Amino acid sequence: MDLNKVTRVAAWSLLAAAIAAHPVQAEEAGEAAGTAWDISGNVGVTSDYRFRGISLSEKNPAIQGGVDVGHESGLFAGIWASSISRYGGSHTEVDLYAGYGGSSAGIDYSVTALAYVYPGGHGVDYAELMGSLGTAIGPATVGVDLGWVPKQDNFGGDNFYLAAKAEVPIGDTGASLFGHFGRENGDVYDCKLDWEAGVSYSTGALTASLSYVDSNYSGAGEAGRLAKAGAIARLTASF
Repeated sequence: MDLNKVTRVAAWSLLAAAIAAHPVQAEEAGEAAGTAWDISGNVGVTSDYRFRGISLSEKNPAIQGGVDVGHESGLFAGIWASSISRYGGSHTEVDLYAGYGGSSAGIDYSVTALAYVYPGGHGVDYAELMGSLGTAIGPATVGVDLGWVPKQDNFGGDNFYLAAKAEVPIGDTGASLFGHFGRENGDVYDCKLDWEAGVSYSTGALTASLSYVDSNYSGAGEAGRLAKAGAIARLTASF
């Protein structure tokens, strides 16, 4: 049995089913379970899929989407997928994740275990543990993310990513300013920095954004080209 093929078919089948489902179905499921569970989904398109400053779509558009399931206890799990440029023989990234989140003393927190799976690829799947903290300062929300990739088959040693992020609404317009600044160091990168700043606008289930992304990475050949500055437009529908 081709496990990579099974993973790819299962991931995209779940995503397609979620997109086709009407939001009322999720609401009814929640009511049947005493509102203990919450199901949500999203689907969108981006002009360039950037991951921590590096383009994974060769600066071409990508189709993305996912499904999240959360419990009132704070436990959650989900799946998210994106088209990418050829990587290890794969043209799809599938993120599988689960974790726990909550709030204490005005600070939101979460711990998440992720598996980055590339169906059809060879020697490129890996796992990461992430932690996040966030809080409100006036109308703004600020936070930090810390990602740790431990030594595993595709990593010779630890790799760390630390990022600060912020979002500020522009009055009651539905628009917000957002940005982040991150630093990655370890087995994959040596003190790589990346940053993004942009504006988003939400109306109903739709969110559109335009941002500027850049990094200090200047690796040789293709890797360096995919890390250069660029503008990114995104459109996402949530349900």
